[in-house]
Amino acid sequence: MEKVNYYLKIAYIGTNYFGWQKQPNKPTIQQIIEDKLEILFKHKIKLIGSGRTDAKVHALGQVANFKTDLDRKPIEIYKYLNATLPRDIAILDVKKVPLSFHSRFSAKGKTYLYKIYTKPNPFLVNRGWYISRNFDITKIIDALKVIKDSDCKISMSKGEVKTKRKVEIRDIKLKFDGEILDIEITASHFLRYMVRKIVGHAIQVGFGKLSIEDLKEILNSKEQAKAIYIAPPEGLYLKEVYYNPEDLVLNEKG
Repeated sequence: MEKVNYYLKIAYIGTNYFGWQKQPNKPTIQQIIEDKLEILFKHKIKLIGSGRTDAKVHALGQVANFKTDLDRKPIEIYKYLNATLPRDIAILDVKKVPLSFHSRFSAKGKTYLYKIYTKPNPFLVNRGWYISRNFDITKIIDALKVIKDSDCKISMSKGEVKTKRKVEIRDIKLKFDGEILDIEITASHFLRYMVRKIVGHAIQVGFGKLSIEDLKEILNSKEQAKAIYIAPPEGLYLKEVYYNPEDLVLNEKG
């Protein structure tokens, strides 16, 4: 029988997990979903994620796909997974997609959300970065603009950069109600720790501990070691992954 390619849209609270990607003897999102799928399909499943999220990082719209020789209705997979997965992992959508679809390589962009709260809030513990001191929101906006307009984001990353593609930051949105600050960053792709470093440095500018000139120097240096401020993982959410609509449409022949 011809293979079937399934698309999954997934949300999760990452607090209790060591990130998305499988690791020996550690609970991860990928491993837990694969284990459930292997029970349902009765064979090994290789779940391909749109990208990694690190330990304690959350997702509102992670995307993954897997291929199998067994044809099941998407609604059956949806109901089974949501009935058997831990309550901190939810399947938002399941559908059949063309065999050419690849959750990582077909992606055209992503949006990450970073959440900061400035007053004690038990409902945001482990789901945001608590900052009790005052910051200048205007300076944070200025810092984010400098980073967005910078020609190189290498310093705002960690580890080996395996792609030569330049990161195109397409949009940065801020929403601050006096208590909760949401920063949304949309880009062509993201380097590891990139959002957390961007937020970490913007906040330091907001505190007045880092000047705009210092920030420009860090960006121009292209040296990861000079960009030392990293926001904690619990405030980070993978919000959405973007694809060309036609890449998700299965033709009549499947």
